[in-house]
Amino acid sequence: MGKFEEVYAINVNDKTEKKGSLTYLSWAYAWAAFKKVYPDASYKVNEFDGNFCAGNEKMGYMVQTEVTAGEQTYEMWLPVMDMRNNTILQPKMTEINKAIMRCLTKNLAMFGLGLYIYAGEDLPESPKDFEPVTEKELRETWGVADVDKTIRWYEKQLKLPFSEWGADECEAVRGVLEKQKKKREQA
Repeated sequence: MGKFEEVYAINVNDKTEKKGSLTYLSWAYAWAAFKKVYPDASYKVNEFDGNFCAGNEKMGYMVQTEVTAGEQTYEMWLPVMDMRNNTILQPKMTEINKAIMRCLTKNLAMFGLGLYIYAGEDLPESPKDFEPVTEKELRETWGVADVDKTIRWYEKQLKLPFSEWGADECEAVRGVLEKQKKKREQA
């Protein structure tokens, strides 16, 4: 087994977290797991005229990291984004720092670590049989009387607008609604 296959085979699923429709891998876990395979690995945050990011207030800013492991060096770019993955036009240092660490994690994927997480980043996340929760479903299937109030409550719980609920969020909501419906029917 080559080094790429060894790194690619590391299962990072239990170290990821969902934010909206995207999956994130903790940079600290990614670096620790990577160093077990490549103890001499190093990374560098590239600078641009003394700054950690390049860009402008119209287009936004990008950060760049490079990782060297074995005899291979890969570079990776990542825009400075907010929690909704929108470009930040006037980033603060904390936002730049977060982007750098996300960039490092993405950089490690070039060596295979968690690469499968990024495999579908430009593709729709939802499986073919995924059906989003609808207002009609809430009313007719689950017997929700005040649909607007219920949606607002779940949006707060999920920290995600109704229109952005993916398969995982819809499954969780349906699970709760199913239990509530069974309780009502048994009463």
